Amino acid sequence: MSQAPEGTRRTLNARTRGRAEKVVQRVVSATVEELNRVGYAAMRIEDVAARSGVHKTTIYRRWTTKAELVAATISTLLAHRAPRGAIDTGTVRGDLRASMFGVLDLKPSDQGILRVMQIERGVPEVNALARHFSQELYAMRLAVVQRGIARGELPQSVDATLIVDLLSALVQRALLFDEKPDARYLDRAIDVVLAGATACVPEGTRASGKPAGKRPARARPRVK
Repeated sequence: MSQAPEGTRRTLNARTRGRAEKVVQRVVSATVEELNRVGYAAMRIEDVAARSGVHKTTIYRRWTTKAELVAATISTLLAHRAPRGAIDTGTVRGDLRASMFGVLDLKPSDQGILRVMQIERGVPEVNALARHFSQELYAMRLAVVQRGIARGELPQSVDATLIVDLLSALVQRALLFDEKPDARYLDRAIDVVLAGATACVPEGTRASGKPAGKRPARARPRVK
């Protein structure tokens, strides 16, 4: 059998990728709508297929379980607003602000998925998903603070985990109770947390960068 010319193959591949991307977008959108409509526990792949117009076997070939489909949906939503490793405004304050607004600026329907992750934590699959994405966002914000320390914006011995805990708790509350803070409030919150964490650095450690002794192990965070 003769092969298509190289240029034709590239065009065919591009069309295939384009069609596949459209399928993913339709399935993701339908998953968002179904999660907002019935929640995780009651959501069915069959209903996602019917809403998206994509055959359920096509969905199962790409995502073998409901948990995988929901995880992929959340990853897609967050990747557009808070891409991992891509936030670098030049300042720790700006990076933290971009990280928080990346989640808080999601459309109400998309934020509904994150609320589902909080409300249905009693479902083992939901708890695993919520913990996974919580830890991803937490690690990203912690890296942002550590980069700020490396830049010299914050003292070497500042409590980076405390900064992330407090700001992540603000995001979690806003999502859980649908209380999106305005930009001025968020700016003040970031300023207070950064200033407070800096002020709490023990005297004598700010310039030297030497830690003020071993801190007790912190429990794994459960905040968004």
